[in-house]
This record gives sequence, C-alpha cells and structure tokens, in this order.
Amino acid sequence: MNRFLSIAGEAASEVREVSDFIHSHPETGYREFLAAEKLKGLLKHWGFRVEENLCGLETAFKASAWTAASSSVPAFCFMAEYDALAGLGHGCGHNLIAAAALFGAYAAKRVIEEDGIPARICCLGTPAEEGLGGKVKLVEGGAFRDLSAGVIAHPLDHTTPDFGCLSVARAYIDFYGRASHAAFAPEKGINALDALTAFYNGILEWKKTITERQRVHGIFTKGGDAANIIPDHTQAFFYVRAGNEADLAQMKRRLETLAAAAAAKTGCRCAVNWASAYKNMVFNKSLNDEYIRAWRDSGVTLRETDGTEGRGSTDTGDVSHVIPCAHCYFGITNGVSMPLHTAEFREAAGTDAAFEAAMKTGSILARICLRYFTEHSFREAVHRDFELAEK
Repeated sequence: MNRFLSIAGEAASEVREVSDFIHSHPETGYREFLAAEKLKGLLKHWGFRVEENLCGLETAFKASAWTAASSSVPAFCFMAEYDALAGLGHGCGHNLIAAAALFGAYAAKRVIEEDGIPARICCLGTPAEEGLGGKVKLVEGGAFRDLSAGVIAHPLDHTTPDFGCLSVARAYIDFYGRASHAAFAPEKGINALDALTAFYNGILEWKKTITERQRVHGIFTKGGDAANIIPDHTQAFFYVRAGNEADLAQMKRRLETLAAAAAAKTGCRCAVNWASAYKNMVFNKSLNDEYIRAWRDSGVTLRETDGTEGRGSTDTGDVSHVIPCAHCYFGITNGVSMPLHTAEFREAAGTDAAFEAAMKTGSILARICLRYFTEHSFREAVHRDFELAEK
C-alpha cells in the first residue's frame, strides 16, 4: 500500500461517518447546513483553520493548513461538493466528492507536516453545484484569489481523467398574449401557447444544425391555466451548451432570435431571462497526466483524454478560468454502466465499494498536491498549461 493511501486509511472511519451522514441527509443547494457542519467539524478536529460563511455563503467554507504561511508559497485546494438533487437525494454522489476531498486534504496535511515541506493547502467547501452555481459565486467573491491550483474528483460509473465540460446558460422564456374564452370569443384572444409551440418548432429545426459540441434542450413549465381559456402566459425553461464562451454567446443569441420570431408570428410579447451559467472547463494536461500516472502506479490503466469529450457542465469550469485545476472522475459501480442523476446511482453512492473508491481517489489527489509542491518542473508545467490554454 502506498504512503498516501495508508495515511488516508487512518481517517477512514471518521470520513465514512461524514459521507454516510451526508448521503442519508440530502440537502439541496445553499441549504446544506448539516453537511457543512459535519465537514467543518471534522476538518477542525484534524487541525485545519476553518473560515465560515465564505464570500457570504452560509454553507461555504475554507479549511486551511500550512507549514509556511508566506504568500510566496503557493496554495493548493481540494474542492468538496455536498449538495443533493431535489427529489432524488444524492443521485449524483456528492457525498463521495466530499469524502475524496477530505481524504486528499488529510493525507496532504500529514505529509507536508511530517516531511517539513513548505506548503499551503485547503479544503474548500463549495455548495450548490446542481444548477445554482456555488463556485461561480465563490469565484466572483474572490475565494480563489490566494489559491494557486486545485483538484476535484466526482463519482461516475468508471474511472477517468478530466474529459472536459461544456459552457452552459439557462433561460426562462416567457410568452405573453391575451386571455379570452376559447369557445365564445377565441378571436379576441392572443394565444401564448401558439407562440410557445412556434418557439419549440424553431428549436427542433435548430437542433438539426448544431455540432457535436453543442446542445439545446428544455421543458415547458407552463402551458396555460385551463383548456377553455386562451392562454395569456406560457413559459419554457431551456439550456444551451457549447464548447467555449464565444460559441455559447452565439447560441444564446440564436435562442433569443427564435423566441422573438415566435412572438412576432403569433402577435405575442416575449421575454428571455437568463438565469444562470457555467463556463467550459479549461483543460490542464499536466494535472490530468499526473492523475493517469498515479492510477497506473496503483495498477489501473486509464484512457487519455484531451478535454473535448465531455458533454455535461459544472461550475468547476468557472474555477478553471481563474486557477489551474482538474475535474477528475472515479468509478463506483463495479463496472456496471449507470447514468448520473438516477435512483440507481444514488444507491451506489452509499456502498462500501463506492467509499473505498473515494478513499483511493483522495489519496491520489493528495499525491498530485505533493508533487505540485515538491517538483518545481511539474508546478511550472501546470501553470504553463493554464496560461497557454484556449479559454
């Protein structure tokens, strides 16, 4: 057993208690009060200095440890997530993201202290990843200004390095017409459902032209109030995704154009309100390669990625635009194909095998962290990748 995994194993019972508690007490974004208290309590017990209410977010925190407090020494962070999905609990396994971050921070702290390595590390508690953008607010609030690099590991049905993610923007599209009785005086109404339907037909045609690195998808959230009343208000909620911010901006404009055209065609008014957005992941080859190397040294061969394979989105993308970081994955399903955001994945996230995978992954994150501090050439490569990457 390698040193990092051995040290992580010493904290297994404590981390398991926290991971299981989070899994069995799911809390949605910005309401993760119990999870945050559990995480902060354990980190304080381990000797981390904890800053609470980070950037004004009640469930965000920064737990720091150092062997050299000077600002000239870089700071490396392990990012933890712990929010659940509404109605589905931890169907994305964020209890295990928190566990891996805890293991990484614990093992790294132990090694820098035992070996006297000048370093600053932190475990950053990042709430509300599921659509509400906790990390976006932390970036905007300056939480990453004194951090130099970071990692996060997410459970999946297989282990893989960072395969990238798409920029995403989410919008509510409202159409406004004029109500009237659908039988007695339909001619006096202006049908907002007609506008919504025309908009969706435009979306279907648009989908035929988009590239593999683009996505547009959504739902109708309001189609009217009664079948015998001409709807005066309808609404849709849609995502657009693209490989980078420039392409995303074009897709946003296209969606707005389709909405305006549908409104004009039916005599309605429309309003497009962009609710939230995440940036694409800036790929860091050096961090990715070290994740692959660490798994290979433990007997597991991973396929190389280049950051263009991912089709989902995460607010870690916003972090990757301000510091070098990697968003890696670890398998928890014993090779069984299983999508995220399902009841099956939720159950898998509470198993012994999943926890063991989180512990091993956390030890690998700690190894990456220590190489960052002890090998100047590696640290330079990480930052060179960041500076040269297309953003």
